[in-house]
Amino acid sequence: MKNKTKKLISIALAAVLAISLSVAATITVSAEDGLFNVTEQPVGETYILGQTAVPLKVRFEYKPGQNRILYQPAPITVSWYWSDTESNTDRSHFIKDEVIPYDRTIDESFLHTPSTDEVGVKYYYAVVTYTVQVPIVGTNSTTWEQEPKEAVSDPARIEVVAPDINEQSFTVKKVDGNGVPLAGATIRLETQGGSPHVYDVLTDSNGEAEFTVEIGTYILSEYAAPRGYNATDVKYIIEVTPNGVYNLAYPDRDYQVVTFVNNKIPELNKIDHNFAYMQGYTDGTFLPGKNMTRAEAVVMFSRLLVESMNLDTDYRYAYYPDVDVQNPSKEIPWYANQVCYMYWRGVLADYSRDGKFRPDDAVTRAEFATLAAHFDNLELTDTNDFTDVPNNHWAVKYINSAAAKGWIIGYTDKTFKPEAPITRVDVVTLVNRILNREGDKAYITANANSLPKKYSDLATSHWGYFDIMEASIGHNYIMSGGVESWTAFSAH
Repeated sequence: MKNKTKKLISIALAAVLAISLSVAATITVSAEDGLFNVTEQPVGETYILGQTAVPLKVRFEYKPGQNRILYQPAPITVSWYWSDTESNTDRSHFIKDEVIPYDRTIDESFLHTPSTDEVGVKYYYAVVTYTVQVPIVGTNSTTWEQEPKEAVSDPARIEVVAPDINEQSFTVKKVDGNGVPLAGATIRLETQGGSPHVYDVLTDSNGEAEFTVEIGTYILSEYAAPRGYNATDVKYIIEVTPNGVYNLAYPDRDYQVVTFVNNKIPELNKIDHNFAYMQGYTDGTFLPGKNMTRAEAVVMFSRLLVESMNLDTDYRYAYYPDVDVQNPSKEIPWYANQVCYMYWRGVLADYSRDGKFRPDDAVTRAEFATLAAHFDNLELTDTNDFTDVPNNHWAVKYINSAAAKGWIIGYTDKTFKPEAPITRVDVVTLVNRILNREGDKAYITANANSLPKKYSDLATSHWGYFDIMEASIGHNYIMSGGVESWTAFSAH
């Protein structure tokens, strides 16, 4: 029985010893067991992502001990580490170290600024490593051996949290073609998806507009240019996140200031009536009810500019995938140079909303109003005169502006029919209003037999007869009291 009791006691002692050895293998030697003491511990803190952290501070103190002295040839090193767990034994995440010069006594502080560029928790601690000389037990006291030691600070818990941010600010810039800042442009930011919301900001004297908006995805555009300029139709998708603002045209980098560039509004020739800006066909017809193509509309306006286009200059460029300007195996389209010139002048913004020009498509009434609106200052108005042009129609600002100027009238049922093709007679009626031109009914009627142009399909009773004559016959005139009186037919 006694032997059995002794055996059980031996087993228990062995177990305690095994546990002690296991614990000793994972716990660092404490400062009190060596020559260095931690006299100031690093203090944990919580930071917002990207916030500058307060440096962690640890202080180590060394005093010689009995039968223990520093081994001077070995370095004394202070190293910083971090761990994912609340431990100061992990040595896998090294940060930095520095060497302490030897002295009879050492009392120094060491700093480290923790990173805050990643959300999460890390435990930071400092370790001083050194070597001591201890006498070899059982030998003459002058015989020493070297023993590595370390003292470790407590782990300091540093937590980095996502910012509780529900809005961000960013800036947009507006300049002219020479890079000069433009004030008075209306820059628009619209929510994409979710609850609709529109932010309009005017550019200041520095050509800048600043937005402060909630987290979300937005469409950035220029709603209206300063007076004397045409707005661009370029749009950007802007993503506003707690971490910052991003232009999705460049998703791999932080937001850089978007700059919209404006061209001056080309001036239309409202003085010279000596040339015909609309022509009939070789068979003697005018075809007033025929639809006008998108290419024909642009070319017509190109002929009405005060700063006329130099026909000897090649303005062709691949602005549109369906306007062939470079294929040597095909004849260059008749309209290509004029279309590219007008694009360069900035008057085709929003005329093509899908990136294509579609030259042979019939131009719609909304498209023609959009094109015409680029030759005068856009009049922003909340008044919508037409029941079939909703406030979210892509051309509503252009249609309302043209209506406010008296260029377009619409139909008796208060509709505009924006998607209907515009006819040739509708075009001359509208353009005459833009140019402040009006056929002299008395002169045209009195000289009916000698008119330079007569059309077999156009009766004098046609509602658009005198507008067509104004557009297709060059003439001299005098203006008195806002009334145009013809004096002679032009030789052109």
